[in-house]
Amino acid sequence: MANDWDFSNEGRKRQSFRMRALADFEKENGRLVICDFICPTKEARKIFDADYCIWMDTIKESNYKDTDKIFEEPSKVNLRISKWNQYSPSEIADLIRDV
Repeated sequence: MANDWDFSNEGRKRQSFRMRALADFEKENGRLVICDFICPTKEARKIFDADYCIWMDTIKESNYKDTDKIFEEPSKVNLRISKWNQYSPSEIADLIRDV
């Protein structure tokens, strides 16, 4: 594993590339891949390039003020969840099963 973790813009981009590489590796080996991480900028989301995006839009402020400050709403989402328990896990699974 890398030892260059930080929350700078470059560090966030490195992490998006890493998450993408890991997800692509697993996908190429026939595995279903679900990634859950904070990706606050459009650039970082573009790097990760998700096949399906669920936006958990359930909080307005986090414990990470630096992340709140740079957060950009995603423009490409497949499912936006705006309140807890809006969908059951099985409902979400049905929505993404055939992607």
